[in-house]
Amino acid sequence: MKKLKRIGLVFFFLLLWTAFIGYGFIDGFLLRPITNDKSPKSFLEASKEIIQNKSVGNLGFVLLENGRIAEEFYDSKGRAVDQNTMFPVASISKWVASFGVMKLVQDQKIDLDAPVEQYLTRWHLPESEFDNSGVTVRRLLSHSAGLVDDLGYAGFETKDSVQTLEASLTKAKDGPYSEGVARVGYQPGSQYMYSGASYALLQLLIEEVSGQSFQEYMKNEVFKPLGMTNSVFERQDPNNPRVAEVFQVDGSTRSMNWFTALAAAGLYTSTGDLSKFLAAHVNENPVLSKQTIAKMSEANSFINTIGIYGLGPHLYSQNKTNSLIIGHDGSGNDAINTAARIDLMSKSGIIFLETGNWNLASSIADEWLFWKAGIADYVVMQRNKSFLLSILGIGYLLIILASVFIIKRRKQAPN
Repeated sequence: MKKLKRIGLVFFFLLLWTAFIGYGFIDGFLLRPITNDKSPKSFLEASKEIIQNKSVGNLGFVLLENGRIAEEFYDSKGRAVDQNTMFPVASISKWVASFGVMKLVQDQKIDLDAPVEQYLTRWHLPESEFDNSGVTVRRLLSHSAGLVDDLGYAGFETKDSVQTLEASLTKAKDGPYSEGVARVGYQPGSQYMYSGASYALLQLLIEEVSGQSFQEYMKNEVFKPLGMTNSVFERQDPNNPRVAEVFQVDGSTRSMNWFTALAAAGLYTSTGDLSKFLAAHVNENPVLSKQTIAKMSEANSFINTIGIYGLGPHLYSQNKTNSLIIGHDGSGNDAINTAARIDLMSKSGIIFLETGNWNLASSIADEWLFWKAGIADYVVMQRNKSFLLSILGIGYLLIILASVFIIKRRKQAPN
């Protein structure tokens, strides 16, 4: 009977230790950042070790402190890149485009909570079992408008094959892995569902309300005022020395595609320009007021109770109160990966633009998120798995050895 109790006690402590390690893994307090030094230079140097093992193309990497560039690093297996080199940035386009939408809101030319249909003449949402009047600007910005397109735009290989914006909204030909139809498939406002077509619709909204092309509007109302001289929503000549070559995962290069859905995926920009864009979120700027920036940064769509999207930016702080980190990542098109994030509290940020790897930029940005704010994502957890398994095993061994030692001592003790 005593033997069974001892075995049961050992299993209890083993289970307790397993639960402790599991909780520390999920909560993040047992995970290690890539460097314990809190200086941007130290994080940059630690990141370079990861970059050396994964980069096959080109990259621009910037760290911001107090809203200014603190460290930067550039590398390329081909044509040299620097802070003025224009990279295609995929879905970061959405965050930048939201600045243009919110300018119209701030100027009282559109209402965040009005049905988007009231501003449109060139195209209209198809009828559905749901009330299309629930598709508002606010919900389009926060991916909660009920659209179920699941786009993912791949773009077009030739300029002649590019669809009109109206045709793309009706049925996008460059969405090979989705239905590609901008339609309402769930109750608007009831849940979060990422939607590329939402931003194609916002692109149309900007054109209808401003009377300008989307490209001209963004140039006049956002890029020029912010001094973003290397940013454009237009496909760039790949032979231009100011434009980054697009590397594939095998190290070869290819031409970039053309896009109809420019607001969703068509932006070219540089680390220097994105630094100005991020700084506009924490400093006075000539485009949007502090009040408007604050409104954009509030949670408007959720997964369970965790705020996921504001009015344009993704929210990374997971309801924690020691930071307010917003931004956006972009990926696709074999192989572009980009990330830009800014903490509105500390005014620190990261920009990573690269081609040639599917997830290098997002991985480094996730490492920064944990290093800066203690918020652990999948990348950080995976990197720490072997470390935590080692701690788990050492704990098991110590518990068993301690149990054996205690049993021997009791046996040796005089009755």
